[in-house]
Parts: sequence; structure tokens; C-alpha cells
Amino acid sequence: MIITFGATFRPICIFFLFVFFFVLPCQQFSVAAWSSHLRENTAICTASGQQSSPQIIGDGAGGAIIAWEDARDVHFDIYVQRVDARGKILWQEDGVPVCTAPENQKRPRLVSDGNGGAIIVWHDMRSGIGNYDIYAQRVGAEGNPLWAKDGISVCNEVKEQNSPCIASDGAGGAIIVWEDFRTNYADLYGQRMNKNGELLWEKNGVLVCGVLGAQNAPEMVSDGTSGAIVVWQDFRRNYADIYAQRIDGSGAILWGKWGVAVCNAQGHESFAVAVSNGAEGAIITWIDTRNGTNNNDIFVQQIDGNGATQWLANGIPLCTASGNQNYPVITTDGAGGAMCAWWDMRSGDFNIYAQRIDLSGSVKWENNGAPICIESGIQNRVSIISDGNQGAIVVWNDNRMSPADFDVYAQRIDQKGLPLWEKNGIVISAASDTQCFPLVVGVGAGGAILVWQDGRQKDKSYWDIYAQKINGDGSLGEN
Repeated sequence: MIITFGATFRPICIFFLFVFFFVLPCQQFSVAAWSSHLRENTAICTASGQQSSPQIIGDGAGGAIIAWEDARDVHFDIYVQRVDARGKILWQEDGVPVCTAPENQKRPRLVSDGNGGAIIVWHDMRSGIGNYDIYAQRVGAEGNPLWAKDGISVCNEVKEQNSPCIASDGAGGAIIVWEDFRTNYADLYGQRMNKNGELLWEKNGVLVCGVLGAQNAPEMVSDGTSGAIVVWQDFRRNYADIYAQRIDGSGAILWGKWGVAVCNAQGHESFAVAVSNGAEGAIITWIDTRNGTNNNDIFVQQIDGNGATQWLANGIPLCTASGNQNYPVITTDGAGGAMCAWWDMRSGDFNIYAQRIDLSGSVKWENNGAPICIESGIQNRVSIISDGNQGAIVVWNDNRMSPADFDVYAQRIDQKGLPLWEKNGIVISAASDTQCFPLVVGVGAGGAILVWQDGRQKDKSYWDIYAQKINGDGSLGEN
């Protein structure tokens, strides 16, 4: 009987060992990794040292690619990670090193390469302190850097080049524009790179704007025809104005030698951001002090493919409420117009408001904007993305439980500005310590992936990078 039992038991043991060591890991591999718990979330990078300033784009398959500044090796380097639609981390643990050259590399910006990877640009101090240059790298869909180690020099002219922005050229490459101090004053230069990392325009860039006075804080959107539209803060007069320029795919400047005025009203105009209007032009919004030095308002303007402004001279007011309105963000409304959100101090504390403007320049929601969050405490650092259904998803910092630390909240609004989730937003992350500076990318079906700096692991490092998926119905994790 003992012999018989042993002979029978052996294949049974083998079978269960097979199930345990092979089948079970496969089942774990297929389980979604997105957390549905607001105190857990998905860790993108928890390496030693500080990880900060995350940037995010969609990967074209329902996931996201995230880049950040990383000080695990004392100086800041650039790292990147990809997470798929189910929350699985696809590249190496704690991210792929994009650049670990000597000294600091900072301010990463990225665009899709159209093939599951990304092109990343940053300013780089490898040439010496006080001598930032512009470098770029392409990382493929599998997480492999495809160009030279530590990136390709986009511009290494004398003196400082910094604050790059980037837009896709629609052909797997990118157009990059930056602030440039080669003449001792802040001018704007640009360069185009193809998918192989080859520079297509003049060495060290073509001059975008070099008029007297400083040009800074450039932002850029694709024009849909292999070129780009650049907007910036311009000091050619005594006050800051908003100017724009269009560059075609060959590097030719299309809107006059030094750009066209989007707004040169009295007072300072600053912090301009833009979104494509889908017709070779752009819709631009900014902070505006024409109504008083300590009275920031929000204005908006549309500019067509020929550089002509389409709405009221010097822009249409989105919000002129009492108190300061700051740092607008913008996304398409899916119908030729745009939706904007901003921080708003009309109540004495920062809250979040938003407004929609249609193709003709008509403001669609209530006067001075629809309230997105008017909870107690501070709500700021807002970001916005289209929900793909003529509405938007808005995310922000929130310390409504003051004096508690900041958490991350979100709201989805429809085309009428009405909330689709819980009033004043739903909490995305309420982990210990601080979660802040959230950014968002849409992933279809009204859902989104958010990324932020996170201080929950103070014993290891002050800032890490975490992310979370939210569905169209406001639930966290997988449906």
C-alpha cells in the first residue's frame, strides 16, 4: 500500500508544483496593477534621492510615458518610465536613465514619437555651471534609448540655453524651441530633429525672435503641417506682452520677422499657454494685469494660420472677478474652441474655476467662470485635459483638510461646465504627507492617468513619483 500510494502521489505533487510555479505567476502577471485605493496608488519611481517635476504623455495604447528630474546620484539626471493601460510598469524598475551626464540636467519635456516611445528634451549643465545647453533623446517603445548615450546636442552655443519646449512634427520627430542667451539677452531659437536624431535646421538653431528686450517662457503646439506655433512673454516694450510665431517644417519663419502681437494691452501679460485650434492656428490664454497691477485676470485669443487674431483686439476676458486669477491651463473642447482652468482668489483663498470659449469667441459658461472646486483650504496647481467627449478632466493640489498636507483631487466636467463626479472633486491620492504638482493625460472613455510628486516615503527620500488611473465614472483603477 505504501508503494502504491507513493507512486500515485508523485505525479499529483508534480502537477501541483507545476500549477504553483508556472500557472500562478502567469495569473499574477495578468492581474491589473492600478490600485483602487486612494492611499496606495501606483509607484513610478521610489529610488533614493529626490524625484520631481514629472511630465506625462499618452503612449498611444491607453497607457502613459512619464519623465522626471532625478537626484538619486546627487546631481539631477533625467529618467523615464512607461506604464500600460492596466497599470503594469513596462520598463526597468525606477525608470530608464535618459541622461546621467555630469552636473545637472533639468526641466524635461516630452512628446510621443508616434510609435509607442517618446522624444525627451531638457536643459543640460554638462558643459559647466552657468552654461546650460539643450539636449534631446528618443526612447523606444521597449524602453531603449535610440540616440547617442546621454542624448544629442540640440544647441551648445556659448552662454546659456534653457527652458525648452517641444512639439511633434507629425513625422516621428520633434520641433524644439528654447530661451537663448548667446547675445546676453533672452532670445528664442528653434530646431527640428527627425526620428533618427538628425538635426534638420541650421546648427544651434534658427532664430525665432531676437528683437530688443527679453523673450522668455516659450510654449508651443503643432500646427498640423510639420511645423509649430510658439507663444511667449515678450519685453520689447516696458511691459510684458504676449507674442506668437509660426515656423514651418523647413525652419522658415512665417509671421513676420519678430512674430505677431497676441496681446499688447496696458500692463503685464504673462504665463501664456496654447492649444491647437485644429485649423493651423491656436487658442492662447494668459494672465493679464490691464485692470490693475495687483489684479491678475485671465484673457484668451485665437490666432489663425496666417497670424491674424480672430477675436476682440487684445483678447476676450475669461475672468475679471475680484482678487487674483493665476496660471491658466488650456485644452481643446473638441469642437474648435477651448476650455481653460485657473487658480482663483475671489474668495480670499485659492479655488479652481474654469471657462469654455467656442470657435466664434463666445464665452459659454457663467460669468467669470464655472466653479470647479470652492472647498475650504487651498486648491491650486491646476492641470486640464479633454475627456474626449467635449468635456474636460481637471486635476489640482488640495488641502481642504487644512492644516493637513496637500492631496490630489480631480473633477470631470461636461460641455456645459457641469460636474460629472462628486461636487468639488474626488480625491485621487490621500496618502500620508504631501502629494502635489499633478499632471494628467486622457486615455479614452472619459478616463485619465494622473502623475504627481509624492512625499509619502519621507524616511527614504522627500519626493517620489506616483501615478493613478481614474475612469470615466470617477472610480479608481480598472473598471
